[in-house]
Amino acid sequence: MPRQDLLQFTRLAYRLAGHVLPPYASKFSPKKFTQPSLLACLCLKEYLKLDYRGLEALLASAAELRAALGLRAVPDHSTFHWFARHQVKPRLLVQVLEAAARLFPRRRNGRHTGALDATGFSRRLASRYYSQRWGVWHTRYLYWSTVVWTQPRVICAQQARVGPTGSQSRTLPALVQAARAVVPLHRLLADADYDSEANHRWLRETCGIESIIPATRGPRGRCRSPYRRRMQRYFPRRPYGQRWLVETVFSVIKRKFGEALTARRPWQQVKQAFLRGVVYDLYRAVQLGLVLCRWLMHRALWVFAS
Repeated sequence: MPRQDLLQFTRLAYRLAGHVLPPYASKFSPKKFTQPSLLACLCLKEYLKLDYRGLEALLASAAELRAALGLRAVPDHSTFHWFARHQVKPRLLVQVLEAAARLFPRRRNGRHTGALDATGFSRRLASRYYSQRWGVWHTRYLYWSTVVWTQPRVICAQQARVGPTGSQSRTLPALVQAARAVVPLHRLLADADYDSEANHRWLRETCGIESIIPATRGPRGRCRSPYRRRMQRYFPRRPYGQRWLVETVFSVIKRKFGEALTARRPWQQVKQAFLRGVVYDLYRAVQLGLVLCRWLMHRALWVFAS
């Protein structure tokens, strides 16, 4: 990993956390470490696929990272664990994700496309060979749903819960509302799991968003509802091709940050999945170039000041 990219990721995470979190949680806190520094350290932990002890050893040997995080001393691994368990909440990570997605530039015509899909994270670190050999398969996993903004290929909304679950069509309205708070969508792409006449009607008539969702076959092979029948007869295949970008995002996240979760508690696993969404957006900002990251830092100051 290039040294400059790692430093740029650390500085960007620290700046973004500083605009979302206050320096200290209470006036009675010991004021040894700030909340933005600890949250940026957790982002660095997920970015490098470390545990808490490995993060402590890395910071002890890297003075540049400590300077980028605003740390005068190295926090103990128990400090990271306590902060992640008690201070980091899913609502806070949702706010950080929205703030990170707002930093990316928008199109001048205001026509933005979102792709909705879900994937699963394994809740155990055992390999598939070990699980198959000893017969310790687990049917419950963490189901992570996201809305990906296709233009810069970043995540703008996310949900997570323990699965398996039934139909995903009921999760669409909440995810779309969260995504619209970040970027004004004019088109939504989703697979057949979200096929529902109610979803088409809500997106097109209430939100003014063009919905492109493949229609599943009805009892007699034909859809009777108007929007689903239109999808079945005149399906726009060319714009629907952008939906595969969400699969690219899932592939990058699992390849870079792992397909298994290291947390053991279900609520900690939900927070770890949310944190990976934040880390991916920061990684995407670094991937787009160092010049863009400098522009993002100045834009962050302007966005949160207004």
